[in-house]
Amino acid sequence: MSHIHKFVEDLAKARKTPKDIKTMVDTAFEVNSISQSQIYRISTLVKAGKDSSDKRSTNGRRKVRTDDFIVAVRVYVEADRRVTMEELAIKFETSINTIFHVLHDDLGLSIKSARWIPKMLTEDHKMKRVRCAQAFLKFNFELGLGFLDKISKRGSSQWLPKGSNPPLKFKRQESRKKQMVVSFFDNCGVIFQHYLPMRTSVTTAVFNDVMNMFLKKFKEKRPEMAKRDWYFHFDNAPCHTANSTKEFLAKKGIRVIDHPPYSPDLAPQTSSTSPSEERPVEVWRAIPEDNF
Repeated sequence: MSHIHKFVEDLAKARKTPKDIKTMVDTAFEVNSISQSQIYRISTLVKAGKDSSDKRSTNGRRKVRTDDFIVAVRVYVEADRRVTMEELAIKFETSINTIFHVLHDDLGLSIKSARWIPKMLTEDHKMKRVRCAQAFLKFNFELGLGFLDKISKRGSSQWLPKGSNPPLKFKRQESRKKQMVVSFFDNCGVIFQHYLPMRTSVTTAVFNDVMNMFLKKFKEKRPEMAKRDWYFHFDNAPCHTANSTKEFLAKKGIRVIDHPPYSPDLAPQTSSTSPSEERPVEVWRAIPEDNF
């Protein structure tokens, strides 16, 4: 019971009229701190010898959102987080609007849908994420901020007058035939591309053959970079993680940066190679022909 409510009740017990009580309340407290109808209701209950406490709301209707009711709803929701407001309204025999205010205003809850994620990580996956993140930070410290620069859309950028519309770039559309291309490129452009036959995927044997062709082209187009230490980075596709691929890369002396499993957000780029002193260099990815 509020102090204003108690004050009104005491005046009603002292046989004061509702009009006089209203004047006294406005003088003792803020003006309109309690309505005239509330004063009439309290006075009527006091004269009838009934309890005028807060078992009823200010408009005279029975108060539903009591502490016990709120606790009961909280316990029920904690037992079943997927229960709907309609089910709660039926369970507690009240309106959906009342349930809504209890959930949102009294309990501070909100409904949220589950978010899709690509894969549930195991403990080994999580530990590898940590190791990869630490390795990326080490590379960033040793090689500078350029190591973490992302490949941008500068290849499609153009100098245009102010106020003119940007150039259009159409999204990929469905193609009837599948043709994959292995592409190695840096921020300056494509270093090497190899188109596979129609309906052919990148296998371990194909990847190793294409790598031999790329290394030859890499030395021709980036001779200075090829003489220095550089790193190769790709995702965890089967053709990349196969033992024969690891043996091939080790034989060629190519140093590979680990890619955290199902964690593209931790990778400096989505498949890239980089020199030890410059920004990331090349990327290879198999994509449909109509992307080009």
